[in-house]
Amino acid sequence: MDILLSVFLMGLLGGVHCLGMCGGVVAMLTASLDSDVKSNPKKVALFHLNYNIGRILSYILMGVAFGLLGAILTQTLQMSLVDKSLRIFSGVLMVMVGLYIGGWSSGIQILEKIGAKFWVILQPLTKRFLPVKNLKGAFFTGLLWGGIPCGLVYGALSFAIMSGSAADGALIMLAFGLGTLPSLLLMASLSTQLTRFVQKAFVRKLSGLLIIGLGVAALWMPINSMINGKPHGHNNTQQHKMNAPQPKTHKMQLDGPIKTPYGLNNFPKPTDLDYLT
Repeated sequence: MDILLSVFLMGLLGGVHCLGMCGGVVAMLTASLDSDVKSNPKKVALFHLNYNIGRILSYILMGVAFGLLGAILTQTLQMSLVDKSLRIFSGVLMVMVGLYIGGWSSGIQILEKIGAKFWVILQPLTKRFLPVKNLKGAFFTGLLWGGIPCGLVYGALSFAIMSGSAADGALIMLAFGLGTLPSLLLMASLSTQLTRFVQKAFVRKLSGLLIIGLGVAALWMPINSMINGKPHGHNNTQQHKMNAPQPKTHKMQLDGPIKTPYGLNNFPKPTDLDYLT
């Protein structure tokens, strides 16, 4: 399955996690708006759109950084080994995200605790834009919002680093951000209804199972490659040379009579002049 489609689906299916984790953030941001803005649904939607544009842009910037990191790793280390290792790591993270959303395991929170250390640095910057009063403040708040520790984001970033390219890393995180967009935009107008719906156990478990399926599919390619890997490189080149057709050579026939202008096996006797020359 294409990586862009995989991370988009991960973001879309992980929307139940986004609603639960970011619901409080959205409610706080909405509550801080002026009363004349809150009374106008179109203006509220415009603020939420700016929040999410900033948030997705932060994902893209992280995708660029992690894509560059992947490029450095593949250039300095054995490329095939790094590529397979990163693919396996990405698949494992996606499975862990699915287990977390389904409520079966909280192992992904280990990464969230690591990310929390970086959020401590970013969080003070949010005070410059809170409470949100204008669209510019909404955009920059969303830009910082993207740094909130989230296992779902880290799962997508693992695919960005696997791409080994800044441009591809940016596209991967854009696809992921667009996948998370529907649930967060809908929450702006249907907060209560959506929250009740995603709190149902079967919704979270179904989403978790689907994400686990995506993780298993991502794991299959590198594992299958290692199991059924074909020899290549120097040995394969030698084998190719051995199997290549050998050029035909023409050997002089030494057995049997030799025909000459003087008859079969008849050569003229050398003269004195021949000896002199």
